[in-house]
Amino acid sequence: MMKGHLAVARELYQAGEQTAAQPHFGHPLHEHYEPLEPAFENRGVANFEGTLEALVEQVREGGDWGGHADAYSAAISTIDAAMQDVDGELREDVAFQSRVQLSLLRQAMHEYEEAVDDGQFVNVLEYQDSRGFVLTAKSLFEMQSDLYDDESYNELLAAYEDALKAWPSAEAPEKPVMTLGELSAAMFKLESELGEY
Repeated sequence: MMKGHLAVARELYQAGEQTAAQPHFGHPLHEHYEPLEPAFENRGVANFEGTLEALVEQVREGGDWGGHADAYSAAISTIDAAMQDVDGELREDVAFQSRVQLSLLRQAMHEYEEAVDDGQFVNVLEYQDSRGFVLTAKSLFEMQSDLYDDESYNELLAAYEDALKAWPSAEAPEKPVMTLGELSAAMFKLESELGEY
């Protein structure tokens, strides 16, 4: 989920929406790091709170994205390193990897439901979070493509593309592109196919 927040933060920042990006840069630190810190310590994961804080502080200064790219890469690298602290067997376990994607997709659906009321966006931050989570789930899926047979991979990729129509960009459209029912149906297809593993 940390990577989902950072992905949408970067996308917004690069689109010139620096103010809108700021909360998303802080979410990995404020919403996820602290609750996970005891687990990181128990597993011997190197502390990376300072790396996340450095990114938050740096992007507050504004300026071109190029000046922040290294801090962003450092944050992503430390998150990736923490994610690698999973038993090697699980990294190659299609059922485990599918469950990780499902967790991100369910959170995305929850956030999207919070973002929309009566056919209008009432919480754009939640829309943006949900986009980041789906993009991250899709990225994980693509990185682990060798875990899926060709037919399943193509079906899942098409299902991801269909669901992502609800999030045409990091900036929320004037009105939702999909109703909650339409998005729920698209997400159900993903959930049912991933749930087979």
